Amino acid sequence: MDNIKTLANCTLAEFLRQSNKIRKAAADFYKTSGIAEIRKHLPDVTGKSEEEAKAMLKEQKAKNISDILDACLDTNAEKTIEIIGLFCFKEGDEVNDLTPADFLDVVVDLVSSERVMSFFIKMANMGQKSTEDTSQE
Repeated sequence: MDNIKTLANCTLAEFLRQSNKIRKAAADFYKTSGIAEIRKHLPDVTGKSEEEAKAMLKEQKAKNISDILDACLDTNAEKTIEIIGLFCFKEGDEVNDLTPADFLDVVVDLVSSERVMSFFIKMANMGQKSTEDTSQE
């Protein structure tokens, strides 16, 4: 990953501006990819014992995670690649310059950065309220 700029190695101003681009792209992706709907899938536990209900919820959670991964890695792979590109300041055709090895290096670099992870965890917590109306420029 020679000389690829990422959120972990950029200036603070670049970090904030790029994070905002990522936030907007992620909010749009969340709405258009079907992930919002997948997360709503819950089993009908009416009349089930507490144990049965827990087991059904656990099974549905695993299915939802699998469906979300399908939405990200298969159905919407190109949009996922665009968002990944934003983490290393690549947009448009520049994203095609990234190899799978570059991608893995970027992921390791980002998740190893306490600054980046802390920021996005805090942003995600704030975003739980709603980011739907803030994705417009």
